[in-house]
Amino acid sequence: MKNLIYKMLTTSTGEALCDSGGLYGRHWEKNQKRSLKDFENEPVVSGSKENEDQTVSVFHYLTENAGLELDELCEGYNTLECKDWESDIYGVSKDQAKWLTAHGLNVLESFNSYNGESYLSQVIQGTYITTDGTDIPDYVLLQIHQGCDVRGGYTDAKLFKLTDDYITPEIYLLKENN
Repeated sequence: MKNLIYKMLTTSTGEALCDSGGLYGRHWEKNQKRSLKDFENEPVVSGSKENEDQTVSVFHYLTENAGLELDELCEGYNTLECKDWESDIYGVSKDQAKWLTAHGLNVLESFNSYNGESYLSQVIQGTYITTDGTDIPDYVLLQIHQGCDVRGGYTDAKLFKLTDDYITPEIYLLKENN
């Protein structure tokens, strides 16, 4: 799992016309200078509690605390090439969407951590997936924002199995690390 998250964090998502990354730098440009060991050795929570500027490492969050794991279904999906984003699911190609349907996976709702209170070091975006037709997700298709402007610059979606009903909020990490 750590290798997959590391690969997502170091994947180039290119440059976009509206992206101000040329001025500030893009996440993927900064992350490509870091090794897996660098991510593993960074603090889980950084910043000051007193100044209310704490940040939760997206690497530690996704690999250890979000309630994610990989199973055979995830491994199968995550080996598929994403040639386009022409499906109705964020970060998923038409062929990948057909694969999800063929394997009995149904889309529920999508989320973007930018649209709410988040302490993550990078924005994540995801789509919850169910296998049994209920409103309770079993999986999540997850993307990491790698650009500068949050409107674009996301990785292709990767599939993860949930160990709980939803991704665990990162706010718990702030409480545990203070």
